[in-house]
Amino acid sequence: MGPYIANYLEQVWLAGVASGWCLKCDAHPNDLDGAGVHQQSHKTTDVFIIAFNLALLWENYGIWANVPFTYGFPQADIHKLLSLDLLHQVIKGTFKDHIVGWVNEYLYLVHGETHTNEIIDVIDWRISSVPTFPGVGYSGCISSE
Repeated sequence: MGPYIANYLEQVWLAGVASGWCLKCDAHPNDLDGAGVHQQSHKTTDVFIIAFNLALLWENYGIWANVPFTYGFPQADIHKLLSLDLLHQVIKGTFKDHIVGWVNEYLYLVHGETHTNEIIDVIDWRISSVPTFPGVGYSGCISSE
C-alpha cells in the first residue's frame, strides 16, 4: 500500500483519532510542541486501549477504539500511510480559518459591529458575482463535426 490521501474528516475516521488531534503523533492539540510527543502507531493505540477506559482515551489522548482497515495488513500502519491533503488542510485552512478570521476581527475593531456587517455583506456580494472559472472562455475552435 502507498500513501492514503483523504480529507481531514475521513482521515480522523480512518485513524481512530478524535477530531482536532494530530493523525501522525500523540501531541495534545493545545500543546503541539510539548515534551514527550511520539508517533501514532497501531502498537501504541493497542497499548492505550488495553490500559485505559474509552472515555479517558477520548479526552486525554484523542483516541477512539476504532480498528483501522489496515490493521491486519503487515507493514501498513494507517498513521504512517495518511498523507496531507494540501488543498483542504493547508491552503483552505490557512486562508479561510485564519486570514478571513483576522480580517473580520480587524474590521470589527476599526468599524464596529454594524458597519463591519455591511462591509462583509459587500465583500460576499462581490465574491459571489465573480464568474466560477474567470480564465475559461469559449474559443470557437472546438466543433461537433
